[in-house]
Amino acid sequence: MRKGKATGDDDVPGDVLKLLGEGGLKTLTKLMNTIYESGEWPKDFTEVTMIAVKKKTKATKCSDHHTISLIAHTAKIIAKILKRRIERKIEDVLGEDQFGFRRGKGTRDAIGMMRIIAERTLEIDEELCVCFIDWQKAFDRVNWTKLMQILKETGIDWHERRLISKLYMDQKVRVRLDRGETGSVQIGRGVRQGCCLSPILFNLYSECLTKEALDGLGDFKVGGQIIQTVKYADDLVLMAKEETVLQGMIDRLIEIG
Repeated sequence: MRKGKATGDDDVPGDVLKLLGEGGLKTLTKLMNTIYESGEWPKDFTEVTMIAVKKKTKATKCSDHHTISLIAHTAKIIAKILKRRIERKIEDVLGEDQFGFRRGKGTRDAIGMMRIIAERTLEIDEELCVCFIDWQKAFDRVNWTKLMQILKETGIDWHERRLISKLYMDQKVRVRLDRGETGSVQIGRGVRQGCCLSPILFNLYSECLTKEALDGLGDFKVGGQIIQTVKYADDLVLMAKEETVLQGMIDRLIEIG
């Protein structure tokens, strides 16, 4: 945890947590164990203040701003523990074609894979039809009910699923503006902005939806294996030999997503 980070709704600085003695650490551990065993989060941990930051001087629309979430530091610690507990099972589900938010992978790897596929196609003189998709506000549109179902099917333990579910179902957000703060509002979908769990939850969600949508589709093969996609978080590349097959894949994704 870096020094000088802004506090969440509990007003406890992260620097204070670093200075806790043995007694303080025991109290903090007891609190975390209580949250884990009960599945109930303190109100200060589920309420988030967002600060709207202008992307340009004359910002008049929501899209002209980006937001910073102020989350309680203790809640961040619990989220990080949860992440470590579920990350391995989620990694086992993700395909090798997902390069976003993964250790040891990045945009260069995704671009490299696309280049290899293109060069291979030229070598064997085959057609390759490609569609580049950038899902609009993909992180904000995650369906929680579907996400919880996917977590269960992935084999995530009930205690972790319950904590994640309560964290999402109970969360409220207020926005801090130049003229003051808005009232708290309940959120109904999307992964939490600024939470370390969000990238892996989004990857799992998008992976399972894409697999469901493209099951049985695709006709482009490399080394005898059908290659349908290359993914980087919410950026998706669809591939097929025939335009009609590619269009069918696009239509199916739109239907599911």
